[in-house]
Amino acid sequence: MPAHLALAHSTSTSTSSALSTEQLVLQHLPLIRTIAKRLVARLPPSVEVEELVNIGVIGLLDAWDRFDPSKGVPFRSYAELRIKGQMIDSLRADDIVPRSVRRKHTRLTQERVQLTNRLGRTPNREEMRSQLDLSGKAYDAYVSDSQIAKVTSLDAPANEDSSTPLVETLCLNTKTAEDTLGGKQLRAAVAQAVAVLPERERAVVTMYYVDHMTLRQIGEMLGVTESRACQIRGQGVKRLKYRLRAVRG
Repeated sequence: MPAHLALAHSTSTSTSSALSTEQLVLQHLPLIRTIAKRLVARLPPSVEVEELVNIGVIGLLDAWDRFDPSKGVPFRSYAELRIKGQMIDSLRADDIVPRSVRRKHTRLTQERVQLTNRLGRTPNREEMRSQLDLSGKAYDAYVSDSQIAKVTSLDAPANEDSSTPLVETLCLNTKTAEDTLGGKQLRAAVAQAVAVLPERERAVVTMYYVDHMTLRQIGEMLGVTESRACQIRGQGVKRLKYRLRAVRG
């Protein structure tokens, strides 16, 4: 290794011990946020910028551990690739919609766009069926199988006539006005959805929303960083959103 690169690597390594994780993150937070915003612009509304930022922090730390200055690549450029890769990998891992459903949904969308451009209007059922070369029954089944449910934030109102957020229904032993509006059924559905979450996600969701613990406290309880606790909570909330789609309508 050339002397100046060896010196740079030595300096980087020694600096890493002096440079705290917090300082490293704060220094690169604008970069992480920029990458997150670019990705979110192409994703469903259910994906939040802050959630991707938390994931991006993990990518940054991974980049810092793996960075080799002898390659001649600036750390910022290397970190950008690792951060974006971490976000994309996490999104793929957390996507609980089956790939077969997404494929059908994508094909229907593409065929509908092509027909719309060709006809100059929105195609009807018969035209779409013909385009896909399916029988009426097969087409209806195809459409049904392609449905991707709309997810709703747990911070959204439990119903149209109340400002009470859905997440508060996790407190199953507390009677509220929601009981008169189907609250019991809703709380039972939420409890069931929470019960089938992976163990860590269930614990974090419960501690955060029911026990009102901070992410820092949860991280200390689980022996993980605050950022990791936030990521686990985000994964759990995503699963809850999807499983509660039938309740929310």
